[in-house]
Amino acid sequence: MRKLLPIFVLAMLLPVGLLVVRPTAHAQQSSITLTMAVTLVQHVDVFQTAAQAYTLTQTPAPSTTPQVFVNGILMCAACGLDYSLSGTTLTFTGQQTAQMASPTIQVWYWAMN
Repeated sequence: MRKLLPIFVLAMLLPVGLLVVRPTAHAQQSSITLTMAVTLVQHVDVFQTAAQAYTLTQTPAPSTTPQVFVNGILMCAACGLDYSLSGTTLTFTGQQTAQMASPTIQVWYWAMN
């Protein structure tokens, strides 16, 4: 003869992970609707003159961080000690590039097309 287990015992025997959750009509969706499309184009400006400030050919796109290299060394944008950028003007803090004989400065950035 088979003995039936109470319901609360059967529930404890079920493996974890078999619970199925179905969204209801009140569930929120995770979606974003964009009303405008923007095309970003990558630019590379190269300067080979000794100066403290340089003018980029385009204004970098908002929410993007240009990568600035001086003689192949990546400068630190987040620390604020190497350079600042306002519009199209790239200004080095201190005199590191102004004192170099022939620096090669590369600026990689995204700009709106």
